[in-house]
Amino acid sequence: MFKRIPSYFSQGFLFARNNPQIIYTIFLIIVIPLAFLASGQKFLSVAKSNQERLEKERVGVMQDIFVELASSRMNEPAFLQESIERIKAQNEQSISEFKVLSLDGGKRTVIASLNKEEVGTADENNDFIYNEVGVKGDSSKLFTVPVNGERHWNVVRGIVDRETGVLSGILLISVSMASVDAIAMQNIRSAYYFLFFIVLAISILLLRQAKIIDYTVLYKKLQDIDQMKDDFISMAAHELRTPLTVVKGYADMLSESQNLKDDDRENTTRIMASVDQLNALITDVLDVIRLGQGRMTFNMASINATPIIEKVIESFQYVAREKGLEISYEKKDLPNINVDPEKLRQILVNIIGNSIKYTPSGSVKVFAETEHSILSIRVRDTGIGISAEDQKSLFSKFFRVRSKDTEDIRGTGLGLWIAAQVVNNMGGKISVESIKGKGTDFVISFPVVK
Repeated sequence: MFKRIPSYFSQGFLFARNNPQIIYTIFLIIVIPLAFLASGQKFLSVAKSNQERLEKERVGVMQDIFVELASSRMNEPAFLQESIERIKAQNEQSISEFKVLSLDGGKRTVIASLNKEEVGTADENNDFIYNEVGVKGDSSKLFTVPVNGERHWNVVRGIVDRETGVLSGILLISVSMASVDAIAMQNIRSAYYFLFFIVLAISILLLRQAKIIDYTVLYKKLQDIDQMKDDFISMAAHELRTPLTVVKGYADMLSESQNLKDDDRENTTRIMASVDQLNALITDVLDVIRLGQGRMTFNMASINATPIIEKVIESFQYVAREKGLEISYEKKDLPNINVDPEKLRQILVNIIGNSIKYTPSGSVKVFAETEHSILSIRVRDTGIGISAEDQKSLFSKFFRVRSKDTEDIRGTGLGLWIAAQVVNNMGGKISVESIKGKGTDFVISFPVVK
């Protein structure tokens, strides 16, 4: 079992390297909760520090006021006792000890106290406070001490006689922070509960986010499968071309024979037409794969489109004549455009071929004109036309117009999609203008070379 541990680590490392989002998710699951905990702790620390400062100020104000009052009335114990009891009544829950000691011949005698039983006695229980902490003049010492598990602020303050400037007494106050600490502890617990639920919610969300890893792995597998599919189709298409070339070669040889009967010659023509259709289909499939993978190459050149248009028109003369259609091109002097000549020929073959295919009678005419430094090649037919609804999806992959007029016309729905992609890749635009039952205009536009 231990021998497999390095293998498990290696597999885990490879999985993380191939799926970096898992590292990001783990990082978030660890860092975000820790960040919340750290910020919460910092907030509580600051709050505790502020609370301690306020407590000191509160006790300090109390002693300042009382010392100011007692400094001129140390000889009136009854007044001091009444003042202490009044202060205690206003702070019932917090003041646990409050007494004034007079200094006479080095003796510390309690002259006023919350504990009336110790009035008139010497305070011998707080030697550490008086001697070790020490009080000089009207200086004060403020410190905390635990009493029965509660936190107390103790303050010792010298009382200086106003007239003589001599230290005449000592003030000792002990303030319990039990109620304040209870409220603070309740708030801290509430804050920690709230922080816990926030961290828990974030952790749950991040764990749910981790499911994206599964989707990513699945997506990658689908990509691999899609790549295998494309590779297989590409290989099959290339392999199909070899026997088709042989078939076309033999069909050419047969068509040139002088011994063929008219019926046999017609059959040979049909064989050659079918071979051409298969070759066109294979070319479309390969183009779709190349475009999808971004592998289609473009040999751009500044050319005059007229010779290419004329050759394409000439290649369709026989097909158009067989169908009883008039096909023509209005030749004009055209400026150069920057395109791949072979790709432009392929686009024109596709569009003019479609126009002939979807025109039962009438004509297919090609025009070219320049306007605002844009050369537009327009292919106009008098065919069945395309509805406004179908025009929206006309350049989508595998889209074909479905109607009674087109049910006998074969096609893959790839030609116009390929044409649109190729035109866009060459910096041009392709559009359609059509009225159902009246005909269609396809317009290909390219910027003129300056």
